Amino acid sequence: MTNCYHCKNKIEDIPYRCKFCGMIFCNKHRLPENHLCPFDLRKKNRNINSIEETYLHYQDALEFMNEELTVDKIYNYVTNKSMSKSEAIDLLSYFIDNNDNSEIRKISILAFKVLELKDDKVFDVLQSCLLSDEDSDVKKTAIEIITFIFPKKSKDLLNWLSNQDKF
Repeated sequence: MTNCYHCKNKIEDIPYRCKFCGMIFCNKHRLPENHLCPFDLRKKNRNINSIEETYLHYQDALEFMNEELTVDKIYNYVTNKSMSKSEAIDLLSYFIDNNDNSEIRKISILAFKVLELKDDKVFDVLQSCLLSDEDSDVKKTAIEIITFIFPKKSKDLLNWLSNQDKF
């Protein structure tokens, strides 16, 4: 059983993951406004010049994640212990899998090293980058990080990839 990130109570029924902060909550705290989500869900209305007039952009959740939640913020949340390393891995993986910008993917991969995230999930994400990413710079970054974090485990993978002419 998992605990609600907001009230710390055990979640008896279905746990909910917030689309904005990535934390897990009980039914009572599942909505961003009920768990005091740390991410500003308001965006300026582009048609109105007034700073005070803003509106919530729930329908653009994925765009919001890519624009507002950055690797820097994830780093700060992890170092301030307001986000677990497991949650950081999930969010960084999301950035790598769902972003067309190769710079963001490379920075997300580098964050695994900086945050010292040595988890099997990280290995799987890096392996997936090596096998499927089209950008050669992203692959080079993944090679650098996977050999640094997992020197023994990555050796077989890299040998296999070189025999398959994957890089």
